[in-house]
Amino acid sequence: MSDGGSFSVSEDADYEVSPALRSQLQRLFEHATQMMSKPKYDYDYAHSLLGDCCKKDPANLVYVEKMLDNLDLKFKGKKKGSLFSGFGGKGGLKKALAAKKWQDVIKEGIDLLKSNPYDSVTLRAMVDACEAMRYNEVGLRYMKNAMDGSPGDMEVMRHCARYLGRVGQFDQAISLWHFIEDKNRGDKEANQMISQLTIDRERRAKGLATVTNRIDPADAAKVRRRQAGQEGERKSEVQERPATKIELNEKQKLKAKIEADPDQKESYLKLIDLWVEEEKFFEAEAVWKEAQAHFGDSIELTEKREDLVIQKARHRYKMAENQASAQSSPDLLRLVETARNDLHRLELEVYTKRNERHPEDLLIKYELGLRLKRMGNYEQAEELFDEISHEDEKLLAICYLGKGECLQARKKFVTAMETYEEALNYADTLSSERLKLLLYRAGVLAQGLKEWSSATSYLKRLAKMDPAYKDVKRRLDKLK
Repeated sequence: MSDGGSFSVSEDADYEVSPALRSQLQRLFEHATQMMSKPKYDYDYAHSLLGDCCKKDPANLVYVEKMLDNLDLKFKGKKKGSLFSGFGGKGGLKKALAAKKWQDVIKEGIDLLKSNPYDSVTLRAMVDACEAMRYNEVGLRYMKNAMDGSPGDMEVMRHCARYLGRVGQFDQAISLWHFIEDKNRGDKEANQMISQLTIDRERRAKGLATVTNRIDPADAAKVRRRQAGQEGERKSEVQERPATKIELNEKQKLKAKIEADPDQKESYLKLIDLWVEEEKFFEAEAVWKEAQAHFGDSIELTEKREDLVIQKARHRYKMAENQASAQSSPDLLRLVETARNDLHRLELEVYTKRNERHPEDLLIKYELGLRLKRMGNYEQAEELFDEISHEDEKLLAICYLGKGECLQARKKFVTAMETYEEALNYADTLSSERLKLLLYRAGVLAQGLKEWSSATSYLKRLAKMDPAYKDVKRRLDKLK
């Protein structure tokens, strides 16, 4: 078990999960989640599914949390630490830890947690593996179970305090070292770490480099000596070996840029966007947390976080839809409905907050109006659409399209028709897709109101723009 020394980062730290594998793991995760929604289910089978997700995507905090939730349900919340202080019955884990085969440590640990999710010996080894591979958030989650299972174990506390410091959680680390020092008056390590972490906390607040969460102070001299001893060998080796140009991908370039100049916020934001494009939300959140720790709270970072949360919810909804379309069932359809409702509710909350922050921003106000309409708050949405159209005539058409849909939903058909017609007077401000939707809404409603001439005019105009749009051809055939 590590005593606080530094780790070398294995190649496993930069593992990539292919889209095909990610899709496969997501299906396992959703299946296990559905099982857990029932009053009774097979806990061990759920663990085999979730454990497989965690083994193949070990940095995914969502998978890890769900796996531990399942085990907590299995043991009915009973928290028991290790029955033995050592590695009895854990030969595979001990061997993998000694060889620094960190992925194997995670895999062995996941299998062992099936019998006791609060086994501190297993969990501490898994925390060490997470540290070596820089899966900091996942390491913190395993660490929590270790602490919960052995609340009075001083060695567990020391291990956790060291880890908290190394991953930059200075306040929590200082608090834990104070507790250790209270229990062991004059504890040398506790006093040293409290001093070092306090300095590091102040340095980070000033944007300066820190010591504790980069390399353990006790190992700094060893590292310098080793580097000095290897310097001559490297020089002669470089002279003999032709230089090899390493091509970095865009994410690697941004990571290097952040390392070289951590004060450029734009680098963090671009890296977050690249991870989101690949639907790797855990990695995107890790970059966001790094930026937030460096720059502190700001509206820009707050809203980036809101975007991330929405994008994750949208991804869950898309995955649920894909799964239901591939294999429809009542449970899967309920999952789609739940994911859709969660997404809509979340978007409404976010845009409500943004409208409060930026009351003069008409585009944010419009987005809020759309979310209110989607959630059935038609009258509130109509008020916002009216407010926006009065402020900026260029937005009248798009707002009256939304207002007309609200009125139609409230069965105020004549007023809705008048609103659509007014929107068409300003149609030159609409995108082609919005204009097609407006013509469709006006044509269908006119058809319902038996205004045959208007219905034919609007639908013919739409068919000229896009003959394959929805059911426009069938509707025109009926009007002949």
